[in-house]
Amino acid sequence: MTHATTAVRSSSNNRAAETMTVRLTESEDEICRLLERVADYIHEKQTAEPRLTLRIAGGWVRDKLLGLESHDVDVAVDHMSGFELAQQVNAYLAEHGQAVHTIAKIGQNPERSKHLETATTSVLGQAIDFVNLRTETYSSTSRVPQMAFGTATEDAQRRDITINALFYNIHTRAVEDFTGRGLSDLQARVVRTPLEPVQTFADDPLRVLRVVRFASRFDFRIDEDTEAAMRLPQIHAALDTKISRERVGVELDKMAAGARPLLAIRLMLRLGLYAAVFRAPPHAPAPTEPVESAASVTETVLDLLDARDAAGELVARLPTASAVTAPATRRALVLAAYTFPYHGTTVADGRRTAALAAVVVRDGLKLSSHDAETTAALHALAPRLAAAAETCAAGGMGRQALGLLVRDAGARWPAGAVFAAAVDVYRGMQPAAAAAKYAALAAAIDAHGLAEAYALKPLVDGRAAARILDIRPGPRIRDVLEQVMAWQLDHPEATPAECEEFIRRDIAPGLHTG
Repeated sequence: MTHATTAVRSSSNNRAAETMTVRLTESEDEICRLLERVADYIHEKQTAEPRLTLRIAGGWVRDKLLGLESHDVDVAVDHMSGFELAQQVNAYLAEHGQAVHTIAKIGQNPERSKHLETATTSVLGQAIDFVNLRTETYSSTSRVPQMAFGTATEDAQRRDITINALFYNIHTRAVEDFTGRGLSDLQARVVRTPLEPVQTFADDPLRVLRVVRFASRFDFRIDEDTEAAMRLPQIHAALDTKISRERVGVELDKMAAGARPLLAIRLMLRLGLYAAVFRAPPHAPAPTEPVESAASVTETVLDLLDARDAAGELVARLPTASAVTAPATRRALVLAAYTFPYHGTTVADGRRTAALAAVVVRDGLKLSSHDAETTAALHALAPRLAAAAETCAAGGMGRQALGLLVRDAGARWPAGAVFAAAVDVYRGMQPAAAAAKYAALAAAIDAHGLAEAYALKPLVDGRAAARILDIRPGPRIRDVLEQVMAWQLDHPEATPAECEEFIRRDIAPGLHTG
C-alpha cells in the first residue's frame, strides 16, 4: 500500500518541524482530496463568501507526528458551522453518486448559538467530526465558556495543551503551529498549556487532569510553570468544586485504562491531587492508609499482570490467566489499587453502610455501580484470600473449604489473588514470595477442579429438596442448599440419588427436630 508523505512545514517557522513528517494512509489522502473538492464546490456556489480553509485538528495531528495511527478525525472549518459543512459534504457526495450517511449533531445545548453547531458523519468509511474554529470567553461566575467563531490562532490558544493545538491544513498539506510551541514541545516530549497556566486552569480546572492524562499516556514531562500552577491550592479547590464528578471520572477512567496508569497516579500524588480526584463524601473517616499507598499497590499489580521479574509466576499459574490480564480486569485492578487508601472503611450510604472505596468510585468518580461493587469486592477479598493462602500452605484446607472459598469469592477470585499479592508486597513481603503464596493457593484450587466452583449447581434443586423434606420453599431451603453444596464439594462423584439420600439421612432429622 502506498502512502502520501508530507514534510511538516510549521506556520511558525519552528525548526522542530524540520525532522517531522505526516504520513497519510491511502484512505486519509483520499479523504483530504475529497474535502479539498468540497471546499471548491462550496466556493463555486457561494462566490461572495470567503473561501473556506479546512484543517484536521488536535489529536490526529499529534498522533501522526508521533508515528501513531489515529482514527479520531476532527475537521475544523472557518466561516461556517461544522453542521453546515457536514451537510455540504453530503450534498457533494450525493451529486457525484457516492454514498452519504446520516449526520448527527454533537452536544446540542439550547444555551449555545446554532451557528456553532458541530456534527459527526461517515465519509468514505471514516467517522469524522466537523467543527468550526472558535474562541472561548470565561467569566468569573461560570465555568461554561461563551463561544464564538474564532481564528485558527484563537482556536489553538483555547486548547488544553500545545501538542493538542496543532492543525493539518488540508489544502497546503502543512502542519500549522499557531501557539508557536506545539511542534517543539512534541519533539522535546513536554506538556504545557498554550496560554498562562494559572488562568488556563482557573478557567477550566479539568485541564489539570488532561495534562496528567496526556503526560502519562505519552510519558512526557510537564513544563515547570504548568506544574507549578497545577500544585496551587486554589486550582485544587476549583477542580473539586467547579467540575462535575462525571467529567472527573471520564478523565480518571481513561488514565486507569491507559498505557501508563502507574505514572498517572504518581503524577496525581506528586501534584497533591488525590483528595480532589478521589473525593470522599463529607464526614467520611480518614483513609486507612497513606494516599501514597495507591501508587505502591498499583505498581505491584502491574508488575504481576505484566509478569515482571519473579512476580510473574502468579498470573502464569492462575487457571484463568488470560481473563486476569484482559483489559477489563486490568482496569478493575487498577481502580482497586487507586482507591486502596480507603480500603476496609465503611461510610453511611442512605439507610445502609457501604464500603467507602465503593462510594468514592460510584459518587466521587461517577463510574458504574458495577465498578463500585468490583472495587469493594477486591478490597474485601484481599484479607480473606491471604488467610486462605496461609491455611492452605499449612495443609489446613480440603476440597470443601477451597470450593466454598471460590463460591464465596465468585468469578473475581483470580483477580482477587493478584490484588491480595499486591497488598502483601505493600505490607513488606517480597514479590516472589507473595507470588508463590497465591500461586500455591491457585494450584490447590485447580488441582481439585474448583476454578469455576462458583458456577456449580446443586445436584438437588430447591423444589426437590422441599419435596423431600416435606416443607414449603422458603428461607430454610437456602440453608439446606448450602449444606447440600458443602456435602457435594466433598463428594465430587456423587449422583442426584445419593444427594437425595444425604438430605433424608443427615439434614431431615435436624430440620424437623429443630
